[in-house]
Amino acid sequence: MRSSRFCTVALLLGLVAAPAAWGQVSERQELAEGQSAARRIEAHYRVVSGTERARQVERIGRRIAAVSARPRLPWQFLVLEEKTVNAFTVPGRVYIFTGMLDMVGDDTDVLAGVIAHEVAHTAARHTRKQMEKGAFVGLVRYLLYGQDDEYEADRLAVRYLRRTGYDPNGMIRLFRKFRRREDKQRDHAGWLASHPGTLDRINHIRRWMGRRPVADAPRG
Repeated sequence: MRSSRFCTVALLLGLVAAPAAWGQVSERQELAEGQSAARRIEAHYRVVSGTERARQVERIGRRIAAVSARPRLPWQFLVLEEKTVNAFTVPGRVYIFTGMLDMVGDDTDVLAGVIAHEVAHTAARHTRKQMEKGAFVGLVRYLLYGQDDEYEADRLAVRYLRRTGYDPNGMIRLFRKFRRREDKQRDHAGWLASHPGTLDRINHIRRWMGRRPVADAPRG
């Protein structure tokens, strides 16, 4: 089940009928779609600026983007005032809800894992590829990546974290936090609404880190 807030974001991004395949999509077209989405998002949510957390998100984001496959994009890393635990990306921008920051707390490596995952979606051209093959359903597709894209974003995030000196174990701690939330509320809204199973993601990350998978990951 998706939250009403997730649906609000989807409507802001624009839900339209799937067009025919766009053919080859240029970076300029990709970024133009991202800018269009950003205008809607930032007109609806209050952008939090000038705080230490907002500056931290910007610092971490720029470090990670610099080691990605697309360091020259006009990256921005913004915090939105919203209690839902969520983060998402449109080409050129990564958004973190204050609810996600509250859940992350003071664990910098966990926050870096969230940001690295979102950077990876754009660095891997996931939305651009969907546009080219006609799987792009308005800008709502930014929030509905397939499982292969999600796993690739996790794998790339581990790589980016290692390159920038953040601990990839932060991603495992992140998913353990989500598993605790799953125990308390069966509505897997927010960041996990369209993502693969939490335990599957933990085990994929463990494999990429050269560690053995587990039958049931701890929740604490």
